[in-house]
Amino acid sequence: MSLPAELPFPAERRAISVGDLTRRIKKLLEDNIRYVWVAGEISNFRPAASGHCYFTLKDEEAQIGCALWKPIAARLRFRPEDGMDVLAWGRVEVYAPHGKYQLIIEDLEPRGAGALAIRFEQLKAKLEAEGLFDAGRKRALPLLPRAIGIVTSPVGAALQDMLRTLTSRCPTVPIYFYPVKVQGEGAAEEIAAAIGHLNLAMPDLDVLIVGRGGGSIEDLWAFNEEVVARAIHASRIPIVSAVGHETDFTIADFTADIRALTPTDAAMKVVPKRAELIEMLDRCGAQLRRALESRAELARSILDGHRNGHALREPQAVVRRLAQRLDELHERLSVALGGAVAAARERLAHWWRTASNELAHAGRATRERAESLRRHLQAVSPLAVLNRGYSITRAEDGGVIRSTSAVKPGQFLRTTLADGEIRSRVEEREKK
Repeated sequence: MSLPAELPFPAERRAISVGDLTRRIKKLLEDNIRYVWVAGEISNFRPAASGHCYFTLKDEEAQIGCALWKPIAARLRFRPEDGMDVLAWGRVEVYAPHGKYQLIIEDLEPRGAGALAIRFEQLKAKLEAEGLFDAGRKRALPLLPRAIGIVTSPVGAALQDMLRTLTSRCPTVPIYFYPVKVQGEGAAEEIAAAIGHLNLAMPDLDVLIVGRGGGSIEDLWAFNEEVVARAIHASRIPIVSAVGHETDFTIADFTADIRALTPTDAAMKVVPKRAELIEMLDRCGAQLRRALESRAELARSILDGHRNGHALREPQAVVRRLAQRLDELHERLSVALGGAVAAARERLAHWWRTASNELAHAGRATRERAESLRRHLQAVSPLAVLNRGYSITRAEDGGVIRSTSAVKPGQFLRTTLADGEIRSRVEEREKK
């Protein structure tokens, strides 16, 4: 008995929506692939205005889109760039609106031998741009500190080397030790906290040594962390960085006020050798004695000059000379005052003559002006007109008659002449 061939698709078409299919794929992927480490190369890295970052992680065979949310991006200890080989830790997620799967990054770090070097160079460039390495802010160490602080591990040769060097060179300077982890998880935070605590709690500390013995780049990495660099930069106490060997360089070395080649070299830099200090004090004492002797000799010479001079041998002669000098000055003052008085009198007489002349001239000019005005007024005076044969006729009320129409027959008038007045009555009036 033969069986019917299986149909390529069911006879009944029960379709699902795109959304339902995407949700099934999303559930299948997200339930079966949780968190994974993925190695690959960054490409098309693009930070968004929101602070989130998006990029593609690829290798020779495939690629996957990645999302790096803002809080995770802010915690990274390096800056992702295109072409960088990285190791990403995250979870696979399906972005339903686009039907795409992507990797949601929870952690990201450089991969390969150059990973730490990349982090080092990026942090160095960042802090240098902010001015943390500026030479102008670095402080000189005191010649002889009141007290010294050391921040390092309680185990290892570095601490013993520093203590031995410090006590042998200058045993009188107090030393305060603050034990911290110098490598591994949390070491950078402990070092930074120790620097901050000593700045607050130990006001007498004049210098602080921060460091450890040698090791690999991974062993020294705590001194390449940003938190340590910022604690060193914020310190009010001058800091000597003493990390590793002469060939080792850390971010702490660039930020500190002084870089020591080794922990032992740091101890030698912060205190002078006792014998050298005594020798320096002896030199200063000898210079001071010579300076005092020179000043004393000069003072004795001046005193001898005064003692052997005329002032002490013949004091009366000095008084007489001073009295004579006083008489000379009195005479010169009298002459000067007499000359000044005579000059003042002459100036006053000159001013008086000048003022009198000016007043006389002004008086003559005023009189001449008045006479000119008088003659002018006389020329235009009505009396002068009357003397030339003219007369003025007025009505009884004093009004001047200027027209025949202003009078009427029988009206009395008064006519003023040069030598008197005539009273008359109008008989009739005639017009021209």
